Amino acid sequence: MATFGKFETTIVPSQEGSTFEVATPVTFTIHGIQQTGTITKQLKNSAVVELNETADNQKLITQSNGVLIINYKQLTKI
Repeated sequence: MATFGKFETTIVPSQEGSTFEVATPVTFTIHGIQQTGTITKQLKNSAVVELNETADNQKLITQSNGVLIINYKQLTKI
């Protein structure tokens, strides 16, 4: 079985991302509404954030499968 296009690379976060490690609780604003979540993966200029489920963000959870990619500049540690 071939693995076309599958490359294992190490992603080095930018300087802003060095303070946002995996499992860090964060807050950010999307569509004018404050959201909270936990970082599950670091990328170069952004992080994959698993959203905390609330009664107000059910539509966003459904649309995004509970995961968003947010730029480090928009994140704040809790």
